[in-house]
Amino acid sequence: MIPHCWEHTILPMKKERFGRVLAVDYGKKRVGLAWSDEMRLVVTPLKAFDNDETLMQRLISLIEENNVTEVVFGIPIRMSGEEGEIAEEIREFAHELSKRVPGVVVDFFDESLTSKDAETLFRAKHGRHPVGKKDKYLVDSYSAAILLEEFLRRDEDF
Repeated sequence: MIPHCWEHTILPMKKERFGRVLAVDYGKKRVGLAWSDEMRLVVTPLKAFDNDETLMQRLISLIEENNVTEVVFGIPIRMSGEEGEIAEEIREFAHELSKRVPGVVVDFFDESLTSKDAETLFRAKHGRHPVGKKDKYLVDSYSAAILLEEFLRRDEDF
């Protein structure tokens, strides 16, 4: 089952790396999600999940049903270079996920400023500031998409 998506972005082709990547913007209330196509050329935001007792199983199902080969979690890095307060919780969750879906690579990437960039994108697309729960879900998934774009571009020579 492919969740509802809102847009996608075309990326330059990566060298010798293929397989769908899922980006997770983990928050205390909501978890923004985005994924790539199997060639890692297109990034698409997905519908965000609530961070509740069903989160782990919902992510496992999403991964298994859609041939995800890699999951990247955003880690907040402060301007000082230290990890943000939620980083340990994210790492623990990611570790548990990696035990439940062996064979799927779990990675971490700096998510600094992705939320601000996502809010800017929301304002550009919708002509207003995000308000209400629905808008916050969209911003979280835009943030995951920005995280994934940066992750996939990290070692490009362009």
